Amino acid sequence: MVDIHHGERPHGGEQTERHAREALFRRQLAVEHGGGGGDPAEREREVDGPGRDRGRGAQQIPLDAGDVASLLGTYDLTSRYTGDVEQTRGWIIEWEVPVLLNASQVWGVVGQWYFNLESGIYHNPSGWHVYYFADDNGIAGNHPSCALSTWDGGSLCEGALSSLQPGQRVAFKYEWCTPSRVADVNGAEICLYVDMKDGAGWQFLAQDARGTVEMYAHDIEHFRDVGPEYTEPLFSCDAPIKMIRQEVKTTSGAWQTMTGASTWSFHDAAPYVYQNKNLTASPATWEACTSSSICSGAPAWASAQAYPPSTQVTSGGRLYAAKWHIS
Repeated sequence: MVDIHHGERPHGGEQTERHAREALFRRQLAVEHGGGGGDPAEREREVDGPGRDRGRGAQQIPLDAGDVASLLGTYDLTSRYTGDVEQTRGWIIEWEVPVLLNASQVWGVVGQWYFNLESGIYHNPSGWHVYYFADDNGIAGNHPSCALSTWDGGSLCEGALSSLQPGQRVAFKYEWCTPSRVADVNGAEICLYVDMKDGAGWQFLAQDARGTVEMYAHDIEHFRDVGPEYTEPLFSCDAPIKMIRQEVKTTSGAWQTMTGASTWSFHDAAPYVYQNKNLTASPATWEACTSSSICSGAPAWASAQAYPPSTQVTSGGRLYAAKWHIS
C-alpha cells in the first residue's frame, strides 16, 4: 500500500509547504526520556533563493540513531500574513493548547516563523513544551529554562515552560530591538518573548539578528514522513488547536489587532483542516484539527484481501491506495 494523503504542497509560486530545518540531533536529557532515545524534533533547513525555503526528501532514521541524524518536519497547515512583512516591527500570536487523541506516542508542533526566528509549542510523548529555534548567535543568555541545547540554535523548554495542558493559553511576542533588548522600530535584531498567562507576564526567550523576511504560522507540523516510528498526531476537533489572537506592530511603534479576511492566506493538506474561522472578528480567530471525515466512504483494510491498484482503504485513521496487485 502507498500512503496517498501526504506530499509537498505548493505555496507562494515555487515555494513548498514542506520545510527542512538545520541542526544536529541531540538525545533528550534524562529528565525527558530516562537517558535513552532521541527526539525527532531534528530540523534541517535549506535556503532556496532569497527568503525561500525548500524541503529535501525525507530520510528515515532509527530512534537510536546516535548523536547525528537528519529528520524532517512537514507543515500540513500554514497561515501566512499577506501584508508587507518588512513594514512590520513586531508580532504577537496566542495559541490554546489542543487535545491530542494519541498523546502518549506522538511528536507534533504548533509554531511560527518571524524574520528567521521560530517559536511555539512542541509535543513529544512526555507532553507539550515551549520551544524556539534558529537563534543563530547561540542560546547563551536566553531563558534559563530553555538551555537543553536540543538543536544548534534552539531548545525545548522545561520547568514552568513545559507540561502544558489542553486549554492552556500561551502567547509569543516578537519585537525589533537593540542588542541590549530595548524595543526599537529601527533595531537590527529580533527579541522573542513568551507569556504563559500565569501572571508572570512576558518572559524573554531568545534574540537574534533579523534574517529571512517571513511572518507565518505552521498551525500543524508533524514528523510522520520521516518514518512509521513517528506516529502522526491526531488533533481533536472538539478541543482543537485554537489561534486566539494576533497583533502586529507598525513602523510607528503602535500595536494593532489583526483582523480581516484578506489578512492571511491559508494552506492545508489532508487529514488536517481549519474550522470555525472568524476572520472578521477583532481579533480574528480560527481552529485546526484532524478531520473526522477524511476517510469516510473508504472501507477498512483487511489483511487477507487482495485489492486492485488504486483501491482506497483506511487503516489507523489514515487513507491508503493499493499500488500493485500481487496474486
